Amino acid sequence: MTNLAYARSRPASLTILLLILLASPLAAGVVYEIEVTDHAAGEPSTTELAAEGKMLKMSIAPGRTSGRGEMIFRGDRREMVVVDHDDKSYVVMDEATAKQLADQLGGVSDQMKEAMKRVEEQLKNVPEDQRAMVEKMLKERMPNMGGNAPSRPANEYKRTGQRATKAGYPCVRYDVLRGGEKVREMWVTDWDNVEGAREVREAMLDMADFFEQIMSSLSESLGGLGPAFGGDSPFDGLREMDGFPVVVREFDGGELESESTLRSARRRTLDPADFEPPAGYKRRSMGPQ
Repeated sequence: MTNLAYARSRPASLTILLLILLASPLAAGVVYEIEVTDHAAGEPSTTELAAEGKMLKMSIAPGRTSGRGEMIFRGDRREMVVVDHDDKSYVVMDEATAKQLADQLGGVSDQMKEAMKRVEEQLKNVPEDQRAMVEKMLKERMPNMGGNAPSRPANEYKRTGQRATKAGYPCVRYDVLRGGEKVREMWVTDWDNVEGAREVREAMLDMADFFEQIMSSLSESLGGLGPAFGGDSPFDGLREMDGFPVVVREFDGGELESESTLRSARRRTLDPADFEPPAGYKRRSMGPQ
């Protein structure tokens, strides 16, 4: 090819390449590999967290109470998708669905409260010794049925100042307390120390806020029947600690229950389809069936 011919073809080649890149649906993301050890089960498993822009996807390894699945957060749509691979189905939780579910649960709560009132009225006619036995049995089986159960204590995040290198990252330890009891220990490193973490920080915080909003709404709908309803987001406490959790240790009654450790962080090209339920899976509704 002569120099003149090459000069003429080069702009066209660059234009074609540019069009290909602009048309490609693939995007650069980051994937984190996390090792999870359930100390009751003993065997460690691997969870993968993929993130790109406002989207997050976390794989759910089979456990004692769950099968294989994925949790997908679409910050662009303000929705969370939970995929069940064993059942080949998925559910979608957004603000409208949460409101509908809260209304349904509120109705169930009212019915249960009315039922308890009727039971209490009937117990007035039961001899005192028998009544005490029945009331004790009801409290053991349904501890929140009285409607006056205390609300779930808020988490308290305590920076201990203890420093150590965890999985190759310089970390500082935080203890998470609930009602004065230690429920979690987190070894946190600066966002800039972990590949891509600074970029996905807002998506993680957005998911934590979304999760808290949804769970709070559902808990309130149950009133006194559900003070402990809900739980913590996978990214609980990130705003308070302002760092990436390298090691997370969960405690129950003072005993170590599980431990999660960041094993790798790498860049990977992700397809938007990675953040959608698999084709052919059936969408299921939430709430009472």
